[in-house]
Amino acid sequence: MIFAKVLLVIFFSIRGSHSLKDKADNETSRPHILLIVADDLGWNDVSWHNDDVLTPNLKKLAIGGVRLNRSYVLPICTPTRSALLTGRYPFTIGRQKSTLRPSEPTGLTLNATLLPQALRDAGYSTHAVGKWHLGYCSWAYTPTYRGFDTFYGYYNGAENYLTHMRGNLNDPHFLGDSDEDFDSVSPDKNPHVHEYLDFRNNTEPDPREDGTYSTHLFASYVENLLESRNPADPMFLYLPFQSVHAPLMVPENYTKPYRHIRDKDRRIYLGMVTALDEAVGRITDALKRTGHYENSVIVFTTDNGGTWKHGGNNWPLRGMKSSLWEGGTRGAAFVHSPLLPNPGTVSDKLIHATDWFPTLARLGGAKAPSDTDGFDQWNSITGNEHSPRVRMVYNIDNTEKIRASVRIGNYKLIVGYPGKDDWFPPPELKGYVSPRKLSRPNVPLPKGFAEFSEKDKRKRAFFSSADGKKQHKLKRFRNKHRVKNHFHSKVKGSFEEIIHKEAIMSNEVFSRTSASHDPNDDKDLWGGQSTATWGLLLNEHFGTSGWLDEWPQASEIFRNETEIRLYDVANDPEERNDLATKKIHKVKTLLEFVLEELANRYVPADIKPFDPEADPKHWNNVFSPGWCKTE
Repeated sequence: MIFAKVLLVIFFSIRGSHSLKDKADNETSRPHILLIVADDLGWNDVSWHNDDVLTPNLKKLAIGGVRLNRSYVLPICTPTRSALLTGRYPFTIGRQKSTLRPSEPTGLTLNATLLPQALRDAGYSTHAVGKWHLGYCSWAYTPTYRGFDTFYGYYNGAENYLTHMRGNLNDPHFLGDSDEDFDSVSPDKNPHVHEYLDFRNNTEPDPREDGTYSTHLFASYVENLLESRNPADPMFLYLPFQSVHAPLMVPENYTKPYRHIRDKDRRIYLGMVTALDEAVGRITDALKRTGHYENSVIVFTTDNGGTWKHGGNNWPLRGMKSSLWEGGTRGAAFVHSPLLPNPGTVSDKLIHATDWFPTLARLGGAKAPSDTDGFDQWNSITGNEHSPRVRMVYNIDNTEKIRASVRIGNYKLIVGYPGKDDWFPPPELKGYVSPRKLSRPNVPLPKGFAEFSEKDKRKRAFFSSADGKKQHKLKRFRNKHRVKNHFHSKVKGSFEEIIHKEAIMSNEVFSRTSASHDPNDDKDLWGGQSTATWGLLLNEHFGTSGWLDEWPQASEIFRNETEIRLYDVANDPEERNDLATKKIHKVKTLLEFVLEELANRYVPADIKPFDPEADPKHWNNVFSPGWCKTE
């Protein structure tokens, strides 16, 4: 899970003394490409964003490469993986709505050419190691039928890290509806649930690795693969790790450096991050030992933001996995190579998951499909060229009611429900109390909570510390008096220290801004501002301007209660200042972008009801293909 849910690392190899650009244009020096995806890694879960996280191998690669500070993915797993391997926005191929369920009789469209197919046609050997999650109901959807010469891993979205088994979402005793509810499909939590094997070596079930931690298992497999091949032959290795998706599991020694963190989930999760880092270090060493590294380039990203429910953190970005906020879609990412012309740099240029297909295809001498939504970003990554991408679709889903986000330049529009919308401070801060504890009835809630329902209290009690009043105070300071460069500062000290610093900053800023302060900014106690709706904008702006005459379908797609938000995410990356009612012309332009895509390119979400034939009990207790018809 799809900048899980996943880290993306790409290793390219190039020989000789010329620049990477010259090498990419030279057909005889095609690089090895190693694309590593980490699942559900948060923005604040890597050591170059958070000093409390131990990822020395990843940090060495990142600091010695080009850190991609504006790298974007989709909010959840399957859509991101679809975008990476097809170069297409998920809403154009029916994969925009949700992840693929184990009993869902469909998969990634067979009408699309995948990156491994393009590279194999260009002479590459192609290998997939780890999580697939792009469909398996028919063999036609599985990796070795989609361009990969070999596959070692599992088909579904989550499983036990040691047994490589999982419950079935179609089990009547399972109460959840996705892999986010993994605990409900675990016999440890629900003794009525049966577990089945989901692990394969190519097309054959492989039960031999019961008891081996998957992060170690995948690293060992890659080491053996590299040692067994000729480094003169170009290779594409797609390595989507299981880590660090739920369930929270890691050998205990990896959690010891985090024993000072009181939150158990965070301790285990960060241990998983460090185990992932160790695996990447092993693979990097193997690249060097086997003669692959000098002809390699590394790109690293996550498939989506982290989720506080399972220990992840995106601070100071807003939101989490599954949301359209920056915290759900902006990923930790970098490119590394010993031959980069600009190592040790940071790029603020816009890049999207769909861009990796044309970028890597060009480096490998392959052709990207003409219908790709991506751009070749290599010259902008390695030089002074501007990013060819000036606009971007975060996602568009009109399955039930519109939920979309798009961007042009600095401005980001969110239409409809954006997902969990708060800022989640890192649990390693002194005085932290879990959101779960704060939402309990016996914990005092901040002043002003009486106006919300009990359901809203539970939803809104995410910004947590031991003292609810101090939380409320800190949040109001940050909403009303944000300092521009605060986003780039490291989080240090306790909640009390942060509150004190925010109070000082607020006094400094307030003296300069009080004359222009809008009292309406205080309407929503927790969000800082009231949210505009389509009905409000229609009555006050769109209804009398003639705009609806040009876009009559708008009234059919947007409901009166549909929320409209606008942010300048270049200058307000934490999404604290909603500009929807202040920059109507920007809202119109971005709404037109959404409406154009809906009219010309939108494909309804490919959602199928569960098929009982998928039950592993029909397939020797193994999750297996063969129970659905293809497109």
